[in-house]
Amino acid sequence: MAGFACGGVPKTHYYTMDLPHTASSQRGALGCTITVHRFRADLILMDERILYREGSDEVNFYEYHRWASPPADLATDFFIHRLKDSGAYARVSRHNERAPSDLTLRGQLHRFEEVDRGKEVFASVSLELELIDAKAGASIWRGEAECTRPLASRDLSGVVHGIGGCLEETASKLLSSMQEKVEGVRKRDSSE
Repeated sequence: MAGFACGGVPKTHYYTMDLPHTASSQRGALGCTITVHRFRADLILMDERILYREGSDEVNFYEYHRWASPPADLATDFFIHRLKDSGAYARVSRHNERAPSDLTLRGQLHRFEEVDRGKEVFASVSLELELIDAKAGASIWRGEAECTRPLASRDLSGVVHGIGGCLEETASKLLSSMQEKVEGVRKRDSSE
């Protein structure tokens, strides 16, 4: 008769990002539409397990603490939400919706993780975006941003909130810069 181990498989916990709401009065102010492609990422960021680093060369995962979706998808959804919530664009759609658009946004997620440095624990998010004129097929803006901040709480809830805060910070930086560029291009085009 086969033996059985005491206990059992630990419970798996799933986490997602809070989607913040910003008050905006500029519904469709830029008068253009934007399509967002799914962000690219290295294979380790396509895994739902929460990633942590104990050194620059060592990557580990929490086996029983996972994102509800791969980090690349969470980041893509976060940016789509922020773009829609801003009210600046006449329409924001996903690439797979096949809606015609004026602009195409592509992204590359580089970091979405916990970083352990001795006794200190940090959240880290790094990504880059590129905005393309859909008709011309030309890049009109590129931006990179990263955020690394100490965690308020060292438990997994603190890690998730820290990564969420870093995602919000990088999104704010990138989307503000991108919107300034779009406004400048729209003004230039309307004066020609």
